Amino acid sequence: MRNRYALKLLLIFLSLTLNLFAIEGKIKVFISSDEAIYTSQKMTVSVELLSSAFSITDAKITFPASKKYIVQAPKSAAYLGQEEVGDEDWQMVHYEYEVYALQAGKVEIPSVLVTFTASMGYGQPKKEFALKSEAVRFNVKSPEGVKANKFVLVTDNYELETQMKPEKKQLIVGDAVELSIVQKAKGVPDILFTPVHYKSNAFLRVYEKEPVLKSELKGKYDVSRTDSITLVANGEGNVTLPQQEVLWWNGVTKELHVEKTPAYVFEIKPDPQIAIDAKKARQKQIVIYVIAILLLFVGFYLLFASKINAYRKKRKLLYEESETGHFNRLLLSTETAMYYKNFYAWLNIAEPRLARGGFRAISEIQPSFEESLEKLEEDLASKEQVFDKITFINEAKKLRSTLLIEQKQSALPLAINPQ
Repeated sequence: MRNRYALKLLLIFLSLTLNLFAIEGKIKVFISSDEAIYTSQKMTVSVELLSSAFSITDAKITFPASKKYIVQAPKSAAYLGQEEVGDEDWQMVHYEYEVYALQAGKVEIPSVLVTFTASMGYGQPKKEFALKSEAVRFNVKSPEGVKANKFVLVTDNYELETQMKPEKKQLIVGDAVELSIVQKAKGVPDILFTPVHYKSNAFLRVYEKEPVLKSELKGKYDVSRTDSITLVANGEGNVTLPQQEVLWWNGVTKELHVEKTPAYVFEIKPDPQIAIDAKKARQKQIVIYVIAILLLFVGFYLLFASKINAYRKKRKLLYEESETGHFNRLLLSTETAMYYKNFYAWLNIAEPRLARGGFRAISEIQPSFEESLEKLEEDLASKEQVFDKITFINEAKKLRSTLLIEQKQSALPLAINPQ
């Protein structure tokens, strides 16, 4: 008894499995018309799902994304039917997708991905299909007088309206006005409207709100787009909000139209109270900055005063002991004895060997210095002699230049003037 029951279950399972494997499916993606269309005109792309099963469910159709077109999916299948495939009648589900071209030229829709399930009836197992179509192509024309790469809305009726609230030509800094731009058309999707943009500048700040799109309207126009823009006066002066142009092509009369928004001119004046408050704020800020800088300097001085003083003393001592310091002390000498003392003090730094050789060694290097050196010695011996300080200083400068040049040419390093 148990064996019979198991055999029946096995036969049922095999029957269902064989039926599942026997189910076939395929898809068709095609364009019924070969006629070229204009940009923004509708092209219908048909997608058909076919199966040898009794029912087709769970359909999902995915068009590849592209900058050349937009796709609007239908809410449901256009119709159901049957199609003869070989000797069998297959079930068929027909969908119609609306495709709108965004540029002229040859437009290609790459393979469309279609997934669906099929079964032999209610309660029967489902077989899943994931199929890709061949690419489909169509031609898109550009209206006469329009560049091929420029998008132009093609419609039977179009209207552009603008409204400003409040209507003011004179604004005070901080004032705001709202600009509404309404576009209406017929026979095109609302998402194809070209948005109108304004840029912020030194005088006006531009704040854009999300556009309001409407479709399935009744009357002369069936779709609309409303852009709301808030303009806030930001700076004093005269400013012009430029015209904006929108191109559209009348598909019936075959004429190109240019719609323009008005150019808005504003005179922006300063708010007296704001100017006063700003002036006070600036003055207060300046005072705060000055106090902060003074406190910063005082803090740095208190923190580093001892180090700064020690550094300055060290630099002063280094300068006084350097060749330059000794020579400047020689230049500032006022008495003959000081000239003699300071001259030898400098020479011991500049060239010690020359200092040990005395005036005779100096005269051998610089003969023109001999006379001044002799008069310096005579003046030391007798106060009645007139010592020519100017000539002496000039000769000392010449000697210094000669010694410094020799020091630079020497291979031995010299640090008589530390940095």
